[in-house]
Amino acid sequence: MIIDDSVFNFRKELQGLGYSKNAVDNYPKYAQNLLNYSKENPQKINDSHIKNYYSYLQTKTSERRKAPLSESHIYSQLLAIKLYFDYLERTRTIKQNPYNLRIKQPTKKERIIFTQEEIKTLYQNCDNLLETTILNLCYGCGLRRTEVILLDVKDINFEQKLLFIRKGKGKKRRVIPLTESIVKDLKNYNNQIEIYRKDKLQNFLINELGNPITGNTIYITFKRILKRTKKIDHQNYCLHSLRHSIATHLLENEMSIEMVRDFLGHTQLGTTQVYTRINFLKTKLQ
Repeated sequence: MIIDDSVFNFRKELQGLGYSKNAVDNYPKYAQNLLNYSKENPQKINDSHIKNYYSYLQTKTSERRKAPLSESHIYSQLLAIKLYFDYLERTRTIKQNPYNLRIKQPTKKERIIFTQEEIKTLYQNCDNLLETTILNLCYGCGLRRTEVILLDVKDINFEQKLLFIRKGKGKKRRVIPLTESIVKDLKNYNNQIEIYRKDKLQNFLINELGNPITGNTIYITFKRILKRTKKIDHQNYCLHSLRHSIATHLLENEMSIEMVRDFLGHTQLGTTQVYTRINFLKTKLQ
């Protein structure tokens, strides 16, 4: 596979415009995927190539999940391709943008929230300290999956009962207070796994081979706990449901929306206000 120079330059363009790390890492790959599929250089890509690639994406299966690509993932790929050709046209690398697709942006799925009783059931069905630790970090601390992966040993102050997020979304840092029970669980996990920790490896979550635990392992572990409960419909929940749930539960327990915003690491209060609507709807239904 030969990566076209324009793809490298497109990446620099995204960085310069302040796109998120996720977009900077993935959008150039999505553009390159189209070139690889079409076996053409950017100057020879036309409307038919893009439409054929769109049809291919609709039938493609995800290697990781062994399921068709989601609408949102396909939309992201097409958006990247559009931006790529916008860039090529703007820099006069091509004479005319060949992208003519009109794809409606998928509506975001409704946030599904665990009840506080269901959260207790999840904890009761943990078989080991790793499972409890993952629940503590994703629910008890409200961390995103990427934040869990990047968490270092030095980011947890057991004495002061504080957890520091130094590499949050949008490079936003925050400090999360820890409860006594979470401190105890995290300490026990750290002591148990310490014998496997390799020199200089600071990742908090590691496996028995001494390697950092991946995001996929975290997801699979969460699904394993869910399946074990039998009372909860595990098909409807994703790992991020834990973060949505703690936000809603904190509001139910009368924490101010400003404090919930800081706890979650949201930049805009409007993002957090989504959970006030969820909480309101839940109250009306009860």
